[in-house]
Amino acid sequence: MTSWTDDLTDDQKAYVMDLIITTVKEIREQIALDIEATVPVWEKLGYVKSRRTRAAFKVSAAIARGQNEKVNT
Repeated sequence: MTSWTDDLTDDQKAYVMDLIITTVKEIREQIALDIEATVPVWEKLGYVKSRRTRAAFKVSAAIARGQNEKVNT
């Protein structure tokens, strides 16, 4: 079974990979920004009652950004 990428040149494959990586990074960053943007909304609604809740938003944003990921090579 062949893949559609088999027909691409090495430069095209590199471009596609770069595009995928860039797109994923942008999506992850947008998710992190959205998570961080919910803090003021939660504060306004009275849901942020402790520093742990605020810290949970920071940790969630870091997870979305992949800041705590370990890559095995």
